[in-house]
Amino acid sequence: MSLSYDSLTAVTRDKFIPVLVDNIFNSNILTHKMLKNSEPIASGNKVLQPIEYAKSGAKGFYNGYDVLDTTPQELFTDASYDWVQCHASITYSGREEALNSGSERVIDLISAKVKNAEKSLKDLFGSQLYSDNNGTTVSTPADAESSRFLGLQHICKVDRSMGGIDSTTYTWWDAQVDTFDSSTFTDVSNASHADSILVELRQMYGKCTIDNDSPDLIVTTQVIFDAYEAALTSQKRFGASSESLADAGFTNLLYRGTPVVVDDHCPDGMMFFLNTKYLKFRHHGARNFAFQGFNKPVNQDASVAHILWLGALTCSNPRMLGKLTGGPTAY
Repeated sequence: MSLSYDSLTAVTRDKFIPVLVDNIFNSNILTHKMLKNSEPIASGNKVLQPIEYAKSGAKGFYNGYDVLDTTPQELFTDASYDWVQCHASITYSGREEALNSGSERVIDLISAKVKNAEKSLKDLFGSQLYSDNNGTTVSTPADAESSRFLGLQHICKVDRSMGGIDSTTYTWWDAQVDTFDSSTFTDVSNASHADSILVELRQMYGKCTIDNDSPDLIVTTQVIFDAYEAALTSQKRFGASSESLADAGFTNLLYRGTPVVVDDHCPDGMMFFLNTKYLKFRHHGARNFAFQGFNKPVNQDASVAHILWLGALTCSNPRMLGKLTGGPTAY
């Protein structure tokens, strides 16, 4: 191999990793909206997310020299989320190294390996975002697969624990959850039918709205998206879309100005109403898809590099998020 490990690491870091990270961020609508806007946070044993759970009682009208109420108020607490680690490895064997001698052949080989790692990370994040995982990590290596960040199905629940807060006790920590009145495409897509998706959208959107604070993204499956489009067509409504998402490659329609989009990872029959103001990725500053250079294990004829991520998906106000289940899964 004509390239040293240091040179190969530098080429991979400078040429391939930035493209890999951009492609991961733009792989589906949620990573585009949330992972791309991930915020670095300070180190600590937990990822702490401040939440506001009450309104101040120290307020009111007064006259002249009236004494003002300055009673201390407990208005905030912290939801605590476990750090989660994930990785993708780039490996090549001594045989591959020998059969791909020369700088150009080596670069082609590494390019293919990096693209494979990219696909793996895309699928890892895309699938996990819609899971029912509770975001709790475990300490034993055998259970490492259970140590994953929060999934939307767990966030959008009632009577569950999340971030160290139990919503069976603190009901303000529940999300909005409902079921489609009908599971057939014909009923859901028929704008004149009582079970129309337009009714479902109106009701859930309203539940997730307080004053001018409302969902900024509605994510669903292709079947339900098509049912919504059919309902618009039957009412001869114009199916407007968000230009910014369209420019990013995401087909979408609008509901009350909110983009409705398809994500292939969204589970069958589901529709999520998200307010991304309250749903954020946080990452460690030194582990945001950081590339660790190539090394040769002492007991293998191979070379290995790693792409590492350390962070958490946090939710600060699940009351503003919603989930519809039981929708059509076929046409």
